[in-house]
Order: sequence, then structure tokens, then C-alpha cells
Amino acid sequence: MRHELPTGTVTFLFTDIEGSTRLVEALGPTYRGVLEGHAAILRQAITNHRGIEISTEGDAFFAVFGSASDAVDAAVDAQRHLAEEPWPEGRAVRVRMGLHTGEGHLGGDSYVGLDVHRAARIAAAGHGGQVLVSTATRTLVEAVLPDGTTFRDLGSHRLKDLSQPEHLAQLVIDGLRADFPPPRSLGPYRTNLPVELTSFVGRKRELNGVIGLAAGHRLVTLLGVGGTGKTRLMLRAGTELLPGYEDGVWLTDLAPIADPDLVRAQVARALGIGDEPRRDPVETLLDYLRGKSILILLDNCEHVIAAAGDLIERILANCPSTALLASSREALGVAGEAIYQVPSLSLPRPSAPLHGHRAQDAGDDGPSAELGLDAAAASEAVRLFVERAQAVLPEFGLTAANAAAVIGICRRLDGIPLAIELAAARVTVLSVDEIEAGLGDRFRLLTGGRRGALPRQRTLQALIDWSWDLLTDLDKVLLARLSVFARDWTLDAAATIVAIPDRGSSDRIATLDGLGRLVERSLVVVERREATRYGMLETIRQYARDRLIASGEVGPIHEAHLSFFLDLALQAEQPLLGPDMAAWLRRLDTEVDNLRAAIDWGIEADPERAIRLTIALVSYWRSRAFGSEAVDLIVFVANKALSLPPPMPAAARDRTILVSRILAAAAHAENVWGSGSRAPGYAERAVALAREADDPVALLEAMSAQAMSAVFSGHHEDLMAMHDAVIRLAEARGNAWYITMIEAGAALFELGSGDVAAADRRLERASDAAFRSGNPSAIAFAVLNRGRVAGSAGRLDEARAWFDQAMERYREIGDHRFELIARSDLAHALRRGGALDEAEDLYRITILAWEHLGSRGAIANQLEAFGFLAVARGEPERAARLLGSAEALRETAGTVMLRSERLEYDDALGRLRAGQEPIALEATWGTGRALSMDEAIKFAIVG
Repeated sequence: MRHELPTGTVTFLFTDIEGSTRLVEALGPTYRGVLEGHAAILRQAITNHRGIEISTEGDAFFAVFGSASDAVDAAVDAQRHLAEEPWPEGRAVRVRMGLHTGEGHLGGDSYVGLDVHRAARIAAAGHGGQVLVSTATRTLVEAVLPDGTTFRDLGSHRLKDLSQPEHLAQLVIDGLRADFPPPRSLGPYRTNLPVELTSFVGRKRELNGVIGLAAGHRLVTLLGVGGTGKTRLMLRAGTELLPGYEDGVWLTDLAPIADPDLVRAQVARALGIGDEPRRDPVETLLDYLRGKSILILLDNCEHVIAAAGDLIERILANCPSTALLASSREALGVAGEAIYQVPSLSLPRPSAPLHGHRAQDAGDDGPSAELGLDAAAASEAVRLFVERAQAVLPEFGLTAANAAAVIGICRRLDGIPLAIELAAARVTVLSVDEIEAGLGDRFRLLTGGRRGALPRQRTLQALIDWSWDLLTDLDKVLLARLSVFARDWTLDAAATIVAIPDRGSSDRIATLDGLGRLVERSLVVVERREATRYGMLETIRQYARDRLIASGEVGPIHEAHLSFFLDLALQAEQPLLGPDMAAWLRRLDTEVDNLRAAIDWGIEADPERAIRLTIALVSYWRSRAFGSEAVDLIVFVANKALSLPPPMPAAARDRTILVSRILAAAAHAENVWGSGSRAPGYAERAVALAREADDPVALLEAMSAQAMSAVFSGHHEDLMAMHDAVIRLAEARGNAWYITMIEAGAALFELGSGDVAAADRRLERASDAAFRSGNPSAIAFAVLNRGRVAGSAGRLDEARAWFDQAMERYREIGDHRFELIARSDLAHALRRGGALDEAEDLYRITILAWEHLGSRGAIANQLEAFGFLAVARGEPERAARLLGSAEALRETAGTVMLRSERLEYDDALGRLRAGQEPIALEATWGTGRALSMDEAIKFAIVG
């Protein structure tokens, strides 16, 4: 007899066998036993983990679990046993699984509703052996995953028959296949739009208005004072518009940046693209957007309005398929801009009397007539107040006894969403009548005051003033001080930087209590990620900032902010070169805005500490591929260091070391990502200063930068001697990270010279040092280069193993660029080893990934690889067109081939010319050169 089916929140599991028809044809009568064995494994896993089998159809199972963790445990258990089972004739039985957590609505002896359909569609999107889960399930189980399992984010996808996108993750199970093709969806929704944490109330007319304007204009700007809901409306419009943009909808928040020059970098970061070495980063961005169907959301433009407008003008002029939604307190002034003035929420209209409540006085600011409950509940403003009140006081409800007061509050607050949310947060300590009374006198005064201010702006200002006045003195100080954070913060940061002494409590407990009170009043918001973080809406932050300035505490609080984040960076500096690198990278990722803000403030107020902070972050920036923003900052700080006034004699050596290290950092950044022209000069001066100070750490960094400058400038005459000198320094210091990186880089130079044996010897030493360091980036770089050398030497199986290990290590630290480099190099090795079809399958994936990153040099390299495949297959016309398109792209990108790449290219070109008439070859080559980058990529993939 079936157990009683659970209701409420449940987790659904759907499964089926991939390729069952082929198995039937291959196994014949034996297939029945396979089907029964598969069913037995699934039933055992479901039963062992407290699940209930709902139904089966053919090879498909539908089960339900009262616990999301039980459902995940069952899926893992089943997949492991399916993989271990000795199936007939060595055939693999690959089962796809989908998990989703939602409402368990019963219909007869099964479940009905949208969540059941969503779970089934998630399963259908998977591949045999793959387990896909929804965000709802992932959120519940991420902290309690079974041993040997992790999640891999797959992004948002459109699933059949479902109007809203589903953000999918893959459950990765140690020892089982983990590398699957993209989900079988209608296509991924490429987006970084955040998940909505609170309900979206009303705004249907406004939403339709924004969407309607977006249909006819490529730039729509949502205008309104702070707190009117511009951001929330823009985000919802972006979500609704997702299906219309093949390349995605991407949010860029400009609030955390103070420097207008960083607008472009913020947009690029949101799109997930990097800069190209020695190229105008704006041109890189425009090249990436050109030809793509993308919607960019630019939030909080008002404080960098000129820079935002200039960038938007260039995007509109050069990227015809790119559209933008922006939010601002004033128009951007860009040609073609459509303006949408965001109104307040709708307020109740007069209706039938509310029984059991006082009559409204004609002289009161409340409604002139009593309102019916239905009419009140239908208004957006009242609905928002009620929903937000219930969030802090679940038993709160709209009744005949309190409706008039709620309506009065909403009217006095002009239907401004933020103002209503702030007022609703007070229901835990005040009745709605008391809230309305508290607003009364203050808001009658709004007819006076600053004549130039908009009425709604005066309303919001008064509301925040009122919220401020209701705070205790300690909480006022805390809120003002919290405005020092660039975006969000942790409890530890707040307790250290802005703590308010409280007798009887530690700073941490007192700060936590204060944050709790501010959260209850909607002045601070809680963001739950791996660790709890706190933040403020930009309107509140600006208000609090003004209060901090008025208090006279700006200097001391910024000093404390700089001290905290300098300490954090110094704590991370050495671990970033050791086995704990991945954890520290994730930690610094969450604080990057605060770290940048600390440098920006410190470079004028406390330059030496700002320079030290910049040096400490070099390993972080290097692992995150630098980019022009980081290069510009490092070079700016280096030049600042050169211009500092002479120190006191006692501090002269420390200053010399500091300047040497920042110059070495600037040389390194310039070599990898900048123009490269200034790098040799920086490196030479860094070496001289390090020798003057007789500091081994500074000398190691400076000589390493000097050797790299020789590589990038093409001065190879004394390169190996320079490499060996750096290695001796690193060995003397016991610095395994530097030994790894220098030896592995030297191995590539040996390989380019044709000395495979010498390259292997250097890589043996690099690998030994890397594993001694335990650093995942060093290990990844060493094994990546071992794969390159093995592939060049024709040792294909060995190369494949090294590349797989490199990709795993780069995934561990979130270095997607180098993971992609490793995958591309694996494809090169497969091609050179004769596995042409497998290589081509990989190239189809990697060229699209390089396109997403906007790296034209890498795309040119991929087009050349497709061309080499065509040469190997005897397809001269296709080869000539591909190589012609690659040549043109390299010219526009300004990239050159490495020595080893040039040798292979010349060999392929020689074979192509040997079998073609020069005139015909030139014509086909010219056809390839005339292709746009998008056209060339499409030709490479589909012909």
C-alpha cells in the first residue's frame, strides 16, 4: 500500500533512459532484463532515501520526496549504482534525472501544477548520466551535499511550455562523467539578472509601458527620484524581454563606482568579457557587442551621467543589435533616447464606507471618503504595505479596523515604494495608527521647504528623516558609518570599522544587534550568499553618507576602512601563492568594490598604505586576468609612488622597497595586458631599486618582471640566462610558486626552439615545485604546459590527461579564461594527433566561448585551427577561406603568432599552395578576408 503522499514543499524527481530505442535494437530480448535491473536500482535508491514512487511509464520514473536533501541523495545513489552495474555486452545504461522543489498539490493519486511540469522539463533537458537541479532545490541542499558531489552552474534556460526561464545547475558526482553538452533546452537565457527576493507588486501598466517603448527604441531611460522603484521595474522588464535577445540581458550597476572612467569596465565585467592586450578597451567592448542581440541594463547612471551617455552613444552608433535600458534621476541626453517617467504606485479610489472605523475628517490629509476593503486591497500601494508588513509580522492583515490608517500612510507617502517599505517595517514596534500619526505633522510641512525640489523627492526625504529621527543615537551613528562601504559588507567588517562601543557587549555582538535593528526598519538589507552580507539601497546610502559628512567622522572612518581592507589583502597575499588560493580568490571577489574604494581614498590621504594594498592585490588581479581597469590602477599607483616626496631617512629603505615592488607590478601588468611600451623601463628601475635596498623579495619580483619584459619585447638574446638567474633567486628563497612559473615559461621557449627534451626537463622541475607549493594555479600552469609539450611530441594520451587535470585546476579557482585555453590546447593536440572529428567538436565549443569573452586573437587562432583541419581533410577552398578570415582578424586585433604557431601555420600554408592554382587560391583567400568575425565563426562551425 502506498504511503500517504506529502504535501506542502516537496521535491520531485523525474528520470528516463537516454537512447532506449537504440538499446532495444542492440540488445533485443536481453533489453527486458536491462529495464528490470535499471528499475530495481532506481526503486532501491528511492526507498532508501525516504522517497515515494508515484508512477512509471516505459523506462521513465516519477518520484517525490519530503526533503530536498533526500532527493539529491537518492539521485547520487542511483547514478553510482547504474554506473557500477555490469550491463550486458558492455553497454552503458545512461539515465538522465531532473530535480525541482516546489508546491506539492495533490490531484487524485498524483501531483498536479506548474512545479510538476517544471521538474519534468528539467529532466528532459538533461543528458544520459546527468543530474540537473533547479535553483529552488540547489538553494536548499548546497550546504548539505553528499560527500564527493558539487554543483556546476549552467545558467538560465528556456524550457518547453514554460514562460519563465529556469536557472539550472548540474550535480557533479566524483568518479562519474561530468562533461556534458549544453542542456537540451530551447536555448540558454544568457543573463546575470538577480533572483527576486521579494514579491513584485503591481506595476502591470508601467511594465507594459517600458516594454512598449523598448519595442520601438534602442535606449529607454527610466526616470524618477530615489525610491520610486526604477531599478525593480527595469529588472522585471529585462526579465520579460529575455526571450527577444539571443545573446542575453545583462545588468550593470554603476552605483559602486565613483570614477567615470570605470563605466566601461563595469559594463565589460557584467558581460563577462575581458580586455585585449594593447588595445583600446572601448573598442574591445564595441567589437564584442557588434552583431550581437543583447540588452544591457545600466542602473544608477546619475552620478556618472556624462561618461554613461558617451559610452551609450558609441554603443548605439556601432552596435545595431544592442539595446539599453537605463535608470537615472535625469535624462542621459543621448540622441534617440526614450524617456519613461516612473510613477508612484496606485492609490485607493473612494468607495463604500469601511464599517467599524472612524470617519475621516475633511481637514485631515487622509482620504476624503471612507474606502471599501476590496478597493483598498486592490491598490498597489496598499498591497505593497501589507506584503512588506507581513514579511516582518506574519499575522498582520488588512482589516476594516486598520484599513483607513494604512490608506492614510500610503497617501501621505505619495505611493513611493521605498517610503512605503520603510513605513511597513515599523509595524513590529508601532501600530498603523501610530505610524500614520507619526507621519502627520511632518508631511503637512512638505508644501514648504526647498521650492526647487520635486514633491516626491521632498516626501522621500521627509520619510527618511522620520526613519532617522526614530533611531537611537547609537543606531544613527552606525547607519552613517556604514555608508563607507562601496557596496556591501560582512559583520566582521562592520564590527571592526564602524563598531559602536556598548557596555556589556562585545563590538561584534553590539554591531550585530544594531544591524538587526536597521534590517528590521528596512534601512539595511540582508544578502545571503556563502556568508551573510549586508547592504543598503543607494538612496539610503547617499542619505547616510550626508550624515557621516555632517558628523565630521569621514576621515577616521575611511582610515578604519583602509586599515581593514589592507589587513585583508595582506592576509591573502601569501595564501594566494599557496594551496588555499581558491578560497582567498572567492573571498576577495566579494570585496573587490571595497578594495578599490580603499585604494581610491588612500592614494590621496595615505598613499604609502594604498600602494602597499595595491601590491598585495597583484596576485589576485593576475589570477583574474588583469584587464585594463587593473592595469590602469596599478600604473597610476606606480606613478604616484614615483612622485612621493622624500621620506625621513629612517624610512628610506622601506620606501625604496615599496617603490621597487609597485614598479615591478606595473611592469608585469603592462607586459600581460597593457601596451607593453612602459614595461622595460619600469622593470629596469625596479631592479635597480631592489638592489639598492638589498631586498631579496623585491629583487625576485623585479627580475621576474624584467625577464617577462624581454619575452614580450622580443629581446630573446639573454632570455634563458635571465630565467635561470630568477630561478636561483627563487630557490634561495624557497619560493616554489616563482620556480614553477619561470621554469614552465622557459619550457615553452625551449619548445619553440624545437628542443622537446629540454622542455620536458624544465617541466619536470616546474611540476615538482608546483606540487610542493600546493597552489592550484601553479599546478594548473605546469600541467597545462606538460600537455602542450606532450601534444607537440605526439604523446596524445599523455597530453589528454595533462589537459584534463589543468582544466580541473582552473575550474577550482574560477579562472575561466585559462580553463578555455587548456580546452583549446587539447583540441590542438587532438588535431595534431589525427583525431580530427573529436578536435572539431571541441573547436565548435571553444570558438563560441572565445567569442563570448571577446578575444579576437584567440578567435583568429581557432579559425586557423579549423583551416588546418580543412587542409588535413583535403578541402582546399574551405581552408583558404578560413585562413583568409583569420589573417584579416589578426591584422585588426594586432596579434602575432608564437614561434611554434608560426611553424605550423607555414607548413599548412605550404601544403595548401602546393595543390592550388595561385589565382584561384588568392580569390578564395580574399573571400575569407571579406567575412566579418561573426560570419567567419558561423562558416567555421556550420560551413
